[in-house]
Amino acid sequence: MIMLLLLALAPGIGETASLTAVRDGYPHLSPDGRRLLFHSNRSGRQAIWVAAADGSGPHILFDDPSRGEDPGTPVWSPDGSRIAFGMKPRGATDPNESEIYTIKPEGSGLRRLTNAPGDDSHPHWSADGTRIFFNSARATPDLKADWGRQWIDIYSMAADGREVRRHTHCENVCTYPVPSPDGRSVAHRRVTATLGQNWDLTPTMRNSEVFITPLDGSPPINVSSSPAYDGWPMWSPDGRSLLFVSNRDGFSNTGQIYRVRADGSGLRRLTEGLWSRAQPSFSANGKRVFVYESIENDRFELGHIASFEVPPEER
Repeated sequence: MIMLLLLALAPGIGETASLTAVRDGYPHLSPDGRRLLFHSNRSGRQAIWVAAADGSGPHILFDDPSRGEDPGTPVWSPDGSRIAFGMKPRGATDPNESEIYTIKPEGSGLRRLTNAPGDDSHPHWSADGTRIFFNSARATPDLKADWGRQWIDIYSMAADGREVRRHTHCENVCTYPVPSPDGRSVAHRRVTATLGQNWDLTPTMRNSEVFITPLDGSPPINVSSSPAYDGWPMWSPDGRSLLFVSNRDGFSNTGQIYRVRADGSGLRRLTEGLWSRAQPSFSANGKRVFVYESIENDRFELGHIASFEVPPEER
């Protein structure tokens, strides 16, 4: 089935254009293990959806064009009482503008937490639920520059949007911050000025790595250390290791899930195959991982939510 699908995607005589390339991404299981949060374009535009933990009964949780466009990357608060996500506010003229919002689990009570120029996105809650970490371009010298040439750094704020703190000074792109369970550090993607590969394996003078940055000001640690495209870090619930995605297997537009200890040792690949796996998140007990499983080429992308059990020796 997968091989037939790949052949259908390959360019050639009678090349087709996909009309229904559905993408269900950024899965996140509720703390009680009952509801699966994700964003999807299955309604015709991107919205936030929720389903049962097994994927059944999916329905739209939030989609309000009067408030904004492309709500996405939703995450539950640790107590399950709020959901944080990013969205382009209505009326924004900057194509990169995104702000952080929260809503209640039934989809009501929308609250905007950030109000800064440029890209504020990829929120993740601290383990105690008191702060939200996110990446922001607010310190960039030139918001008219291409997004990849802006200064995007890691920030956090109180759960109500106050007390904003800056945690990195990358002078480059640092995104997707995930605080450690003990609150002492934050894992994130960081673009470095070294030779690397893009997601499609084309060479680049800038490399995407996964770093752990201590919040006490100690030097950051590169835990991926590869010319491949590495990103989407996620801490295990016990804080002993983290997952990340890498295309180091050498397949274009295809990543797999790797696990590494917090000191950068013990690297192990957890998935393999023709499907790409990205955007990992754990169940609260750390026994299952939810991922965006997809097939992608230079013409289109389609994907769904999948999960796998963490091998016993990896728990």
